[in-house]
Amino acid sequence: MLLRTLCQRTSRIGATYVHSAKIVPSMRFSSLAFSSGGGARRWGPRPYRRAYTTPAPQTSMNGLHMEEYHALSDATMTTLLERLEDLLDELGNNDAEVDYHSGVLTLKLGPHGTYVINKQPPNKQIWLSSPISGPKRYDYVRDTDDWRYSRDGEELSALMERELSETLGRDVHLGIGRSL
Repeated sequence: MLLRTLCQRTSRIGATYVHSAKIVPSMRFSSLAFSSGGGARRWGPRPYRRAYTTPAPQTSMNGLHMEEYHALSDATMTTLLERLEDLLDELGNNDAEVDYHSGVLTLKLGPHGTYVINKQPPNKQIWLSSPISGPKRYDYVRDTDDWRYSRDGEELSALMERELSETLGRDVHLGIGRSL
């Protein structure tokens, strides 16, 4: 057991905990635990995992060149903007509005929440924040000519059409991707 007298401070240094009187090996490397009162006690293993509220960011493996990514993502965002504007015009709802600036498309549906869809050039992805399904990151898939979320395999067009159909109480077809 390592025991030393130290200065009056509490901090963590590597695998050893420092406290006002003594150092004992940490739980990560032995069965001894920090003790401020004279000896080491036995504790169960301490979890050193960081808890995330959302999954860790994913990096794109789609192999797109940056120019190709911009062309595809701009075409998708423009199509979404046009179709959503047409949809809101048909609804005639003053609470709903769609806006597109600097690669960020915002669809406000009043009491139903707000969708934010934006381009992420460093990852070559399109990110979606949905009031129903939460945040998702989409990679381009050539086979379907659509953007797919790798964790659940659902495509951006399918998710948007399903959620908007449920929210608005009518069939919504946005016309992006080959899954028309």
